[in-house]
Amino acid sequence: MAPDHYPLSDVLAVAKVHPFYSDTKYPPTPEELHHVLRVSKDKGGNDLDLKSFSLTRKDALYKQIGRLTVDTDPSNGYRRNTYISTTGGGSGGPMMVFATDSVENRKQRAVIGSLMRTCGLIEPGDWVVTMHVSGHLYRALDLMTELMENAGAAVLCAGPEMSHQAVFDAIVHYRANVVAGDAGQLVQLANYISKLPAEQRSSLRLTKILYTSESMTPAQRTLLTSVLGDIVFCSVIGSAEAGPWAVASSALTGNTNENYMDFIFDTRTIHIEVLPLSIEEDPERKSLCQSDCIENVPDGEVGLIVQTSLQRLRNPLVRYVCGDIGSLHPLPQTAQAQLTAKDVQHYKMVRVYGRDRRISFDWYGEYFEFHTIQALMRTKEWAILQWQIILRHKDDSSVDVLLEIRIIRDPKNDGTQISEQELVGKIKDFFMVFDFNEDLFQLKFIPNFSGFERSTTGRKVMNFVDWTRGKQ
Repeated sequence: MAPDHYPLSDVLAVAKVHPFYSDTKYPPTPEELHHVLRVSKDKGGNDLDLKSFSLTRKDALYKQIGRLTVDTDPSNGYRRNTYISTTGGGSGGPMMVFATDSVENRKQRAVIGSLMRTCGLIEPGDWVVTMHVSGHLYRALDLMTELMENAGAAVLCAGPEMSHQAVFDAIVHYRANVVAGDAGQLVQLANYISKLPAEQRSSLRLTKILYTSESMTPAQRTLLTSVLGDIVFCSVIGSAEAGPWAVASSALTGNTNENYMDFIFDTRTIHIEVLPLSIEEDPERKSLCQSDCIENVPDGEVGLIVQTSLQRLRNPLVRYVCGDIGSLHPLPQTAQAQLTAKDVQHYKMVRVYGRDRRISFDWYGEYFEFHTIQALMRTKEWAILQWQIILRHKDDSSVDVLLEIRIIRDPKNDGTQISEQELVGKIKDFFMVFDFNEDLFQLKFIPNFSGFERSTTGRKVMNFVDWTRGKQ
């Protein structure tokens, strides 16, 4: 049985002879691991320095993964005893798989399930209805089900194809107190429930929601609270590359009206660095072979989250730039008061703001930065629950690029929302839409989430879709 976590020295010893981080052709097989670790210790491998490893980025990592995935040579340890996890394709790019040792994967799920229980995401007697996605090689449903069961919950797998009425009926019939799914799925369910008669809505007894995959905006949290009542917001963060690695609960860290979530992680299972955002803006620093000259930003300062997993040995994840931005913090006193001293000494908090959207796109001669657009779409008076930007050619023969924006607004108007006409004007002003380019701009108010383009496997709503290079 795999241990709960591995010493950093062992992870680095395997990384030194793994094709992700060296010119070695194949990863070690399960049988070869003991030899690799023994040789490393004989050569003083305990002296390996994490910062002697270059930062690992998705494009370089996936180039190796693509090669190893289809190479059937018996020497290729990547295809041996593996659990296959797939990316959700949320960036609109091709899906990619990440192979994890099967035993390591089961142990990681057990450990993170224990973390969920310790932090109160799952409590004795919890019954959960989950709408997570499965199929087309995507495995969020089996991942989250196993995590919650390891934490002690009874789980009803509704899946993504079950109608909202059937999900609602299951919650009521089985007296479920937790509903789980992607953030967008939960918002869709809340929208449906809000339209039911008050007598039906009163039969709900939900105490918590557990969301994953997408960050949740203040407008979405407000809608969920208005429909479901005084609920606790819980979340698990993970990826195909790192697996599940941190948990969140508003009961521990408090509610926020900002666009971030505070996650708690165990420093024994993952090592988190936060590096300056400037390394992605400076081509020379970004291309450094060694990054030992790049200092972590102080706790509390926002930067790039870099992950080194201490639960994955055979296919290590070392200094991986995961694409999220965030900041490190000590556990707040409210959380410390609810946890044991034994746990607190190993736990730390990372504030995750979501994907690094400092990239920009241009339309009609103007550049638009994603972080500015995200801030705009979170304007409280606009009451936008979900949005999407699509760039596409006006027609098959045209070189003109059309900018299309799709929006769902909160149907509940508490008197603070601006009118639809006002919102159209403000969005047009921001994107500099005038008489001469109005034929290349479309703004659509859509009634439900079926009107959004989604990733191919995870079925996530993509904020930005670029069809000018052809549909993925």
